[in-house]
Amino acid sequence: MKFAPRLTLAAVVVALVALRLPAAPPPELPVSTFFKKPSMTALRFSPDGKRIACLIPFERRMNLAVIDLEKKTKVLLTNFKDNDVGSIRWVGNERLIFTQDVDGQEVPSVMAVNRDGTDPTKLFGYDSTAQSSVVNGRFGGLLVPIEDDPKNILVLAYLSGSQGPDVGKMNLSTGRISLHVPNPGFVRRWVLDRKGQVRIGVSSKAGKTQILHRAAGGSGWEVLDNGMSGEPDADTEATAIGTWSPLAFDGDNRTLFVSSRVGRDRSAVYRYDTETRKLGDLVVEDDVYDVTDGVPDYNPYPLRGPIYDDAKAKIVGFAYRREKPKVVWFDDDFGRMQKQFDASLPDTANFILAASDDASKQLVLAQSDRDPGVYYLFDRLKKKLEELAVVKPGIDPDQMAAMQPVSFTARDGLTLRGYLALPKGREAKNLPLVIHPHGGPYGIRDDWVFNAEVQFYANRGFAVLQIDYRGSGGYGAKFERIGYHKFGLEMQDDLTDGVKWAVANGFADPQRVVISGASYGGYATMAGLAFTPELYCAGINYVGVTNLTSQWGKYKGTDSQLGVIHRLFGDMDKAADRKRAYDTSPVNFADRLRAPVLMAYGKNDPRVKIDQGYDMESALKKAGKPYEMLIERDEGHGFRKEELSIAFYTKVDEFLKKHVPLPGTNVKIGPTKTIDLPAKL
Repeated sequence: MKFAPRLTLAAVVVALVALRLPAAPPPELPVSTFFKKPSMTALRFSPDGKRIACLIPFERRMNLAVIDLEKKTKVLLTNFKDNDVGSIRWVGNERLIFTQDVDGQEVPSVMAVNRDGTDPTKLFGYDSTAQSSVVNGRFGGLLVPIEDDPKNILVLAYLSGSQGPDVGKMNLSTGRISLHVPNPGFVRRWVLDRKGQVRIGVSSKAGKTQILHRAAGGSGWEVLDNGMSGEPDADTEATAIGTWSPLAFDGDNRTLFVSSRVGRDRSAVYRYDTETRKLGDLVVEDDVYDVTDGVPDYNPYPLRGPIYDDAKAKIVGFAYRREKPKVVWFDDDFGRMQKQFDASLPDTANFILAASDDASKQLVLAQSDRDPGVYYLFDRLKKKLEELAVVKPGIDPDQMAAMQPVSFTARDGLTLRGYLALPKGREAKNLPLVIHPHGGPYGIRDDWVFNAEVQFYANRGFAVLQIDYRGSGGYGAKFERIGYHKFGLEMQDDLTDGVKWAVANGFADPQRVVISGASYGGYATMAGLAFTPELYCAGINYVGVTNLTSQWGKYKGTDSQLGVIHRLFGDMDKAADRKRAYDTSPVNFADRLRAPVLMAYGKNDPRVKIDQGYDMESALKKAGKPYEMLIERDEGHGFRKEELSIAFYTKVDEFLKKHVPLPGTNVKIGPTKTIDLPAKL
């Protein structure tokens, strides 16, 4: 299989020159334009295809609504004013179930409501009755409705005491969860067949992966694959990595589509026969990228993995991520549809999201790096494409910055990839630059997709460089593995090398480089300011770790979870790991900072505890360094409430205008005046 070659450095420079536009830059847009809630998202067909459930904004919160396609009406089913509705799902044609997180605590409530808004029921939530709170603590997530049983739904639940979730049956009237399939031991992930039967369990214990299987209608488990350790020694060839991982059943409920690294570094997709226990045909592979997501929750694309069509009762395609999203269609009908949509909508990536059960209607989303997207309804009988909603009406794609895939070589010879966005209408020369490392860090990567932060920075005149540093996902097992234990070390060097690459190619002004990121990106911000202070004139740390010792030393979890922590980050009971963590924790080196930093944290953050922010603030204050601190009481790992998100980025806007010098001015970076904002408590 051949793919278009990646841009060389020379081609990138040519592309940068080509992007120089004589027209004036677009106007500076309000912060709210970028960070307002979308007008519509999370569209779901009812089983009969007559209605679409979706989320729409009401009082600045995403609420549940239902569109009647025949009557052309839209009914708002919820009117929450405190928190957004999360995931939604139809249970039959008459009732929906949905989740809601409260103030960033990542402890979901679960509710149900009829399609006309009647009979709203709170099944359970953290602030409900004592009995419901106990049930809620055991809840692990929604799975699927049960065929021919509209009163119950399958869920993940911690009921049996096993080190991993069981499959439970939740009553949609009472919220009670009963044990449906007990966990046979250390199963972390379940795969159901097309009839909703639990057929596959992926078990992980002491670094070993096991694939368990049971026949349709059966109860006993058999081992399909014992696998090898998923993490060979650092000097072991990547091709030694064992086992495969199940993705989804095909329509025959016998064939599995699986992701495999057997004999290869980058994951590919194969068919697997559960009766003969044999790995079958190679389905999809790529010479540069993994074709399956290690951390699918972080994939921003609406279409990924195997694409199943109910009407044809088979997997018809497979979606994965390259420089841009790619879909491989196995079915000629869908292939022709894709070509029709692409011809009609040539400036966007066009996703065939879902179909009604009778395949008469399709949901289509057209989006790009410059366009948040437009939802369409395609009527196959009438051959009509009808616009349903513009995701962000205030965004004009012609005013947004294109994200150019780029690559360069790190100091040790490793090829690094990422994206460069240049501000519209400005010469690609001596621009202020934002280095914008992604979170995670492991298994995550950046993508060619509309990114509100990137476009906000570009609208303010900044070039934005996103680098998939070592440890990022999507580029093979070896690329990810060489980032283990490399916080503040080679992972940080990759960002430094990105700054130097941008400066050497002339489009970045070395006196006006900002580092900004969230979560791990927030850590990288603080590490960059502390360990390479000469590079940056300002930094923005959004919910970032600052003390590695306390972040991982206090971690509580199962033995398997602790094993993952030790493998990725280190064991704080070991002196060498503890010393490395100390030496790469920015909180211990606040005196080295020269540039001002803006920090923001949510008080309810369950991933990066608020102490990480408080400790860094104390260290900066003691060292007499300039900083600003913003703490939101009712937020968690990132600000989800629209008004608080807009307020944060308004502060970012003010901060950058204050601390990033105008071109040609003499720059003196160093401690000036400490800015100490009181925490919002």
